[in-house]
Amino acid sequence: MPITNQFSSLGVTFGIDRNLDGLPDGGLFANLEAVGSSDAVSGFLSTIGGGFDIAAPGFEERLGSFFLRGVSSLANGESLLISYTSPTKAASAEIWDIDGEPARGFEQWEVQALGSDLSVIDSIISPVGNDALESSPWLWSFDRPEKDIHAIRLVYRGNATGVGLAFDNFSPLTVEGSEPEPNSSVPEPTSAIGLFVFGTFAYRLRKG
Repeated sequence: MPITNQFSSLGVTFGIDRNLDGLPDGGLFANLEAVGSSDAVSGFLSTIGGGFDIAAPGFEERLGSFFLRGVSSLANGESLLISYTSPTKAASAEIWDIDGEPARGFEQWEVQALGSDLSVIDSIISPVGNDALESSPWLWSFDRPEKDIHAIRLVYRGNATGVGLAFDNFSPLTVEGSEPEPNSSVPEPTSAIGLFVFGTFAYRLRKG
């Protein structure tokens, strides 16, 4: 299910920024992805969970039923872009399954905060892919002194190919939660918008 402006009433839109100009590229969309192997496209391969799009034991509740992925199952060159109607000072979310091994290379992501001119004003680099993040979440967050974040972009920096994106539990205005631990639930939201748990959105769409 393509995701573009479904959350525009809440102040954010989603897109893909291949040329890194800070603007969404026409005709390219992030997609809502179901957990498990119920469809032909996947966000990540879970060697621990045993299949596609399956959380490591203890993290099932945190991943939920849906997450956001890129245009296809391969995220290389497809930078997820989150654009704000009004700037924010803080945000947080999770990228899942940042793994790797010497034989095929290692995954890594850079999360960039973009200012009013869409240049990078802050960034966070994920750990180099390792066993600890296999089928598990990595939490990133920004908390700046003023509301100067106009967009957030996720750029793939690893050397492994054939890599997917799994993005979940997005808090667009505040930093929510702490480092995820096994058997911990999604934190209760404190902001007006709170966490975008994509499974809730998918359920509402299906209910019509």
